[in-house]
This record gives sequence, C-alpha cells and structure tokens, in this order.
Amino acid sequence: MKYQVADEDRTDGNGSFKMTSYENNAYQHETGFSSHEPDKVIDEKQIAFKGGKSLEEVVARQKRKKTKKKKKEKKGKGKKKKSKFEKPPQVSFLSLFRYAESFDWLLMFIGTLGAMVHGAAFPFMMTVFGQMIDTFINYSTCVQMTEGTCTAAEINETYIRLNITNATEQTLVPIDVEGELTGFCYYYIGIACAVIGCGYLQVGNWVLASTRQTRKIRILFFRSIMKQEIGWFDVHHMGELNTRMSDDVNKISDAIADKFSVFIQRLTTFVGGFVVGFVNGWQLTLVIMAISPLLGVGAALMGRFVANMTSKELQAYAAAGAVAEEVLSSIRTVAAFGGEKKEVERYTSKLDAAEKQGIRKGMTQGFFSGYMWCLIFLSYALAFWYGSSLVFDPNINFSPGNLMTVFFAVLIGAINLGQAAPNLEAFSVGKSAAALVYQIIERESLIDPFSKSGHILEHLVGDIEFHDVDFTYPSRDDQVILNNLKLAFNAGETTAIVGPSGMGKSTILQLAQRFYDPDKGVVTLDGHDLRTLNTRWLRRMIGVVQQEPCLFDTSIAENIRFGKEGVSDDDVIKAAKAANAYNFIMDLPDKFQTQVGTGGGHMSGGQKQRIAIARALIRDPKILFLDQACSALDTESEAMVLSELDKVCCCYNLVSSML
Repeated sequence: MKYQVADEDRTDGNGSFKMTSYENNAYQHETGFSSHEPDKVIDEKQIAFKGGKSLEEVVARQKRKKTKKKKKEKKGKGKKKKSKFEKPPQVSFLSLFRYAESFDWLLMFIGTLGAMVHGAAFPFMMTVFGQMIDTFINYSTCVQMTEGTCTAAEINETYIRLNITNATEQTLVPIDVEGELTGFCYYYIGIACAVIGCGYLQVGNWVLASTRQTRKIRILFFRSIMKQEIGWFDVHHMGELNTRMSDDVNKISDAIADKFSVFIQRLTTFVGGFVVGFVNGWQLTLVIMAISPLLGVGAALMGRFVANMTSKELQAYAAAGAVAEEVLSSIRTVAAFGGEKKEVERYTSKLDAAEKQGIRKGMTQGFFSGYMWCLIFLSYALAFWYGSSLVFDPNINFSPGNLMTVFFAVLIGAINLGQAAPNLEAFSVGKSAAALVYQIIERESLIDPFSKSGHILEHLVGDIEFHDVDFTYPSRDDQVILNNLKLAFNAGETTAIVGPSGMGKSTILQLAQRFYDPDKGVVTLDGHDLRTLNTRWLRRMIGVVQQEPCLFDTSIAENIRFGKEGVSDDDVIKAAKAANAYNFIMDLPDKFQTQVGTGGGHMSGGQKQRIAIARALIRDPKILFLDQACSALDTESEAMVLSELDKVCCCYNLVSSML
C-alpha cells in the first residue's frame, strides 16, 4: 500500500506519516490495548510521491503554485468590480407559478374573475352616481320653472345648460324623484352584494392557491438541499440556506397571494374607469389620458430600480443570516473566548450593505410615489377646467352628471393605477427571490442519494481500494489533498490510518462513503466503481462515527434509533452497551428519554461520542468507519470501547474498520 502527499499542509515538519494494518484486532500500535502484533507498518520512509519526487520538492512546488495564484487574484480584482453592476437574476412573472397544480390554476381563475368584478364595481357605481346628479338637477330646475320663480332669461340659460332644445309643457312637469332615487338605492344594494361575494372569492381563492404552492415550494426546496452532494455544502453557508427557506419563500408567497389579486382589482378599476369615461364623454377622457403615459413610465422605472436594489438587499441579509447562524450554533465557543462584542460587530458590518440598499430603495420609492401623486392632482385641475367648458358648450350634449361621472371614473381609475404600482415591488421582489430558490430546486445533484439508479451488490465482501486517486475540496481547489493515492482496505481486517492532523485521513473516509468523487482515479468496492453503485444502498452498508459527532435535539433513544429505522428498545439498549454508554445513560434522571440539546450540547464530549458509536453499531454495518471516535474518551472508556469493537468484528460480520 502506498500513500502520496502533495501539500505541505498535509504533513508535519518532518513529513511524518505512517499507516498500520491489523488483521481482526484493535488499534494496537498506538494504544497498546491488544496483544496482537501488527502485520505490517508503513512509516514515512515508505511514502511514494508522484513522479518519485522528494517531500521537499513537493512542498516547494506547492509554494510556487500559491504564489502564482496570489498574482492572478491581484490581476483579477479589476474584473470582479465590473460584475457589481450586473443585472440581478430574475424569473419571468409566469414562472412564479411553475409549481402550481391544476386545482391551483382553477382557484386562481375563480379569484381573478372575482377581482375583475370587484374592480369593475366602482366605475359602474360612478355611472349610477352621474345619473343621480342629473336627476337632482332636473328635478330642481323643473320645480323652479313650475313655481314661476325663474325669469325667462334664467329658463333659457337652464335649457342651454341641460341641452334642452324643444321645450314643451311636458318638460316643465316635475319628475318622480322619489321613485328615481329608490331605483338608485337598489343599484347600490346590488353593487354592495356583488362586492362582498366577489371580494371573498378574490382574496380567499388566491390566498389558498398561494398557500398550497408555497408549501410545495418549501418541500421541494428542502428536498433539493437534502439531495445535494457534500461538496455543494462546502461553498454554501447554512445560514444563507435558512434565509432562503424562510424569507425568500415568504417573498414568493407575497408575490402570488392576495397582492396579485389586489393588483388585478385595481387594474380592472383603471380600465373600467376609462371605458366609462369614453362612453360618457370621450373629449374629457382624452384630455385626462394625456397624463396616463407619464404615470406608466413612473411605475415602470420604480419597479425596475426597486427590483435591482431588493436583489442586492436580499443577498446582504442572507450573508448576515449566515453569520448569525454560525455564531448561535457555536455560542459556547464565542462565550468561552469573550467574542460577543466582536461577533456583534461582524454581524453589524454585514447589515451595513443591506441598510444602504434599503435606504436607496426607500428614497426611490418616495420619489416616484410623490411624482405619481403630483401628476394625479394636476390632472384634477385640468379635468375641472376643461370639463366646465364642455358643460356650457351648447353644441355638445354634456351634462353636469356626465362631467362628474367622467371625472371620478377616470381619475379614480388613474389613482387605482398608482395604488397598484406598489404591488409591482412585491412582484419584483418575488421574482428575484424565486430566481435564487428555483435555481436550487432545479439543480441536479452530482451525487443524488434519492436516485434509484446504480447497481446493488447481491453479496458484499467489503474490499475497498483507491486507484491513483487525486482529490481537492471544492472550496479549496488550489490545495491538493490527495495526489496519486494507492490504498487498499481488505475485508476481515481492522485498519488504522495514522498521521498528523490535516494529512487527509478524514478525506479518505469521505471518499469511501462517496461524499465526494475523486478528481482523478477510481475508488472501488469489491472491484466496482463507487460511481456505478446505488448511493443510498452504499451508505446503508456503512456505519460512521465522525471526528466531531453531531447529535439531534431529541432524546438519547431517538438519536440512537436514527442509525436504523424500526429498531426495538432492546436493540437500542444492546447498542448502548456495546458502545459503553449504557451505564451513564441509566444514571441520568430520564435515562434513554433524556434530551441531548441542540447539537448534543447537554452532553459531554465523551458522552456524545459513545452515543454516536451506539448509533453506528445499531445499523449492523458491513463496514464501520471510526474517525478518531475515541478522542474524547478517557483511557478506561477507550479500552472498553475498543474491546467491544473487537467483539463487533465477530458478532456483526464487520468486514472493514478504519480508525
């Protein structure tokens, strides 16, 4: 067996590295807990480097590589600054609904109809309002004419205002104003009933459809994260992913929920108002419409600027969330070193970028809001000035009721267009958030644990071999971790990898579990390339105790059961005894139901490792990986655990074990 080293960070000062291999015995050379002698010992003198180079030559070569990289980074700084002004990623508006089902589309269709009827209610009401004004004026004029309180000149002037050309006696007969007003009341009652029904359908259906889609997006997002390869997590912060799952999905929900229905309602009011305006007085409507393009340009510019600033704001908050997640998950370490003030300052510095974008966004929204309302009030003055001239023009049939109908219908429609503009911000924010969330959902994992593809071995022997393997971590692609590694772990043997910290011992275990794929070379199990095997089946055959064991915030029993589904209480107790954890568990007040806390914070380091060992043993693994599993144990506990592992090799048909 040979092991190649290609990075000065992977060796100590003397390049010390050795590997010991034992057959069916525990870790003896370093601990002395077994009476068996090692079959073979490979020390640093037997290490073979690629090309036959010495350790000093390899170290010098790595230093030259790092120097070249630093020079390239300095040259590339100018290029990176140009990307600051790149357009933030967004999806199209219809793409927001890409995860909607048929029932969701039905709900949104019914809600859209309700919003349109709701929005058309106000323009229709203004038509009734204008007719009611003409009724009052006609009634008042006829009463004055009948009682003779008007002079001939006033009557002629009234005829001109009311556009009455051929006056007869019938014209002077007062109308039934009470009956007319009763009819108008019925109109208003009908509009009220339609509004309450359509308003319920509008908001209720859209919110229901949004809730269903948001739930599906959250599930797909979490599932997509769970299926990604470990290398993907090396370049993505956990806090950022948490922010995406909570804040960004909520922003998508806002964009496709009741805000969209309100936008449709206000847009319908705008269109309906202009339709009513053209029917009742196209001249005045055209004059008021001259301002509408200015309103539209303002709304479009505001949406574009706000979308750009919101995207940058989201990225800044995601970075701040990553810092908060890191600090809170390591709060004991922060407190131990008195780093509370430093971490607060670091979190605050991440928020500074978000604050700047938020201020710019607020100033932009304030400017465009004032701009649009200024145009609306200027249109008020223009409408009354030109509308009054139409009323007094004898050549145009334009009554005071028409003036009020056109004025309120068109201007209230324009106001609704302005009030719909803030919803464009929600759509822009939702599209920016969806671009980031959907990108993760639709990413194909390089190593998918949910995939059913891949070969499943009917009979597993357990021989693991590394054939000329090169490997670098995705987050540190400039540092070669393994270089031309040739290594074999034979079934039925307990193998120990010994070397300085950072030598790549844990990396070998991760490659054997197919957390990563090698950059070059092949890792095989019983002669089969790991990339051709079913990933889920492969990992079920392996029990793992990591260098830093992680426990879930639940009971001890549930943490042990996490190793294998459907195990009985007797199996849990048996695994705890094998890991020398039974005694301390029974001394706890709640025994196996004791809560371990977040990350096992309520347990000591040794207790966490023993629970983790029990979790690995309960799987009845064919291959057992122990990554410094006894590092936190005292000498006595370590001896007992290693003694139990000797028994495991016989009782559980352990074919390969690595320490």
